Amino acid sequence: MQNKLAIVIPFYKIEFFEETLKSVASQTNKKFTLYIGNDAAPINPLSLIKKYFSIDDFNYFDYNVNWGGENLALQWERILENVTEDWFQILGDDDMIAYNFVEEFYNCLNNKIDDFNVIKFPLTVINENNIKIKDFSYDDSFISREAFLLSRLDQTSSSSLSENIFRRIQYLKYKIQKFPLAWHSDDCMIFEYAENKKILNNKKSTVLVRNSGINISSLQNNQEEKSCANNSFYNFIIEKYFIVFNSEQKKIILHFLKKHYYYSNDKPNLKLVYLITKDNLLNGLRFFKYLF
Repeated sequence: MQNKLAIVIPFYKIEFFEETLKSVASQTNKKFTLYIGNDAAPINPLSLIKKYFSIDDFNYFDYNVNWGGENLALQWERILENVTEDWFQILGDDDMIAYNFVEEFYNCLNNKIDDFNVIKFPLTVINENNIKIKDFSYDDSFISREAFLLSRLDQTSSSSLSENIFRRIQYLKYKIQKFPLAWHSDDCMIFEYAENKKILNNKKSTVLVRNSGINISSLQNNQEEKSCANNSFYNFIIEKYFIVFNSEQKKIILHFLKKHYYYSNDKPNLKLVYLITKDNLLNGLRFFKYLF
């Protein structure tokens, strides 16, 4: 019987990669397929991979051209095109999964909780010395995609790519939005792939996400690109998905966007203002006046 889960690791940084491999190798349930894509990294990781997995236990792609430097989402997609399993996780090359991560994935399926396109796990943020910085998990077992997105906009939640498992058919349908640095691309994956189904929050395992000072999330010299990505993300959501939110949720989004654009150098495009005005003339006019 084919494995239902693919664990996909886009590799470039060697510094913490061995700990990532250890966490995958220590899974109590081995019914997963491992895919590792080397994005033309300066150090070849193959000997390190073979330390923990036999040659038949993983799929390795040694790419000659670095795509992650242009946009990480391009590297993710390049590896995902090889995946055949029904579900997949994209695990950062410096992140780790708890020993029962795969086991808990199958428990979701075995309990017939399969009317979901996205499964999310609690995350623990750690530093370069494996010291815990913070924990985050949603209180509820089920999260609507609208509630998830609102929590990301107002920054009341923490989220990264590694702690999510996605249904592959949704990737084939939507692919991945390529914002600068792939910043918020994971948020879009969660929101778009979920569609009208709720996100399942499995609280019985965890994912350790590293804030090391050398990865994109923790670097401070890319703020301009992150700001550009923020703007692209907000415009994308408003232009394509504003209609799916109820009136109260739209008010919350408008309130957040007014604060964001007021305190940043970013400006929304006029189509965004038009859509807001179309939905609510008074709010739209106030928004326009507030910004310009």
